[in-house]
Parts: sequence; C-alpha cells; structure tokens
Amino acid sequence: MSTSENNADQMNGELDRNMLEANDLTESQVAHYVVDLLDHHAQHLTAVTAKRLSVARSLAVNQVARQQTANHSGVLSWLGDQIEHHRTMSTAVVVVAMLLAFYAAQHFSSNANLENSDAFLLASDLPPEAYADKGFDTWLVSKTD
Repeated sequence: MSTSENNADQMNGELDRNMLEANDLTESQVAHYVVDLLDHHAQHLTAVTAKRLSVARSLAVNQVARQQTANHSGVLSWLGDQIEHHRTMSTAVVVVAMLLAFYAAQHFSSNANLENSDAFLLASDLPPEAYADKGFDTWLVSKTD
C-alpha cells in the first residue's frame, strides 16, 4: 500500500471517529467542527491537489462571469423587446382608432340617416301613409314585375 493510500485511510478513519463524536454536538458546534476539520486538511494538501483546486476555482469563476454577462445581455434584449412591443401596440392603437373613426363617419353620415329619417318620408313622392299601408309592399313588388 502506498503512503498516499495510507494517509487517505487514516483520514477516513479519523473522519469516521470524528463524525461519531459530532452526533452528540449541537448544530453550531458541528459547523465549527467542520470548519476546523477543513482547515486542518487544507494545510496538508499536496501540490497536485492544490493546483487542481486552483484550476477548478478559476473555471468556476469564469463560468459565473459568463453567466452574469449573459444575464446583462438578456436584460438588454428584454428591454429591446419591450420597446418593440410598445411600437407595435402604438401602431395597433392608431389603426384601430382610424377604423373606428371611419366606421363612425359612415354610420353617422347624413346620407345614411336620410333614408331612415322623417325627412326622407316627407321629401319622397309618396305620402307617408303609403309606407304604413299593409298592401303597399305587395303593390311595389307587382309594380316592379
């Protein structure tokens, strides 16, 4: 068995014993114990392990930096979408307002209302009583045939 495997076995055995003792401790005592244990083991790291930890830390920091950059571009993208959405909604409101104005102009124009008004009845060649006569529609149909 190599010395590194021996050291690992000793550390695992020590850790197991310490964990059994930790079962009786309170949560804050466990936290302090874990911190002390990590500090103790960190002082006995090999150069290879320290280098690997340093590389892993650098990779993690770079990944967090990329995510933060992506989040900032996401905010800018969202803001651009909101501005575009605002333009689209403004255009839609203007088009709807124009259509409503056109409809109102057609609906309330004097020509459209002239046919349904009393002025139309009085200005026509027939007397108003002719329109109230029940047989007038039949006479009109027979006249056109």
